[in-house]
Amino acid sequence: MQDLEEILAQLVHGVDGCLAVAVAGMDGLVIEQSPRESRELAAVAAELTNAITGLKVTVSDHLAAGSVHEVFVTSERRALYVRLLEHDLFCVLVLNRNGNLGRARLLTSEAAKKIQGTMA
Repeated sequence: MQDLEEILAQLVHGVDGCLAVAVAGMDGLVIEQSPRESRELAAVAAELTNAITGLKVTVSDHLAAGSVHEVFVTSERRALYVRLLEHDLFCVLVLNRNGNLGRARLLTSEAAKKIQGTMA
């Protein structure tokens, strides 16, 4: 079985334009990230917990649309792709503006079970 660090490194290297990836808890704490030197991910993960919590309420309660599975945010120079996992975890990929979102979604979907397996 792969360890979490290997799984995240494969995501960074497998997605064109991926700058960093992390797995974090809904408490805002990063469990693991790749590359490890990427300091901004801790702050991003902490802020994302508030946004995700708000989106969950808005989408499921106010819109009656069911549970949230993915979130995508774009800015002038970066994009964030977030996949919610089980056990109050999420995976966030930081992409450059032209990063391959389709590949990010595909590989993160495949990695989700592996990530959750390392947490069991």
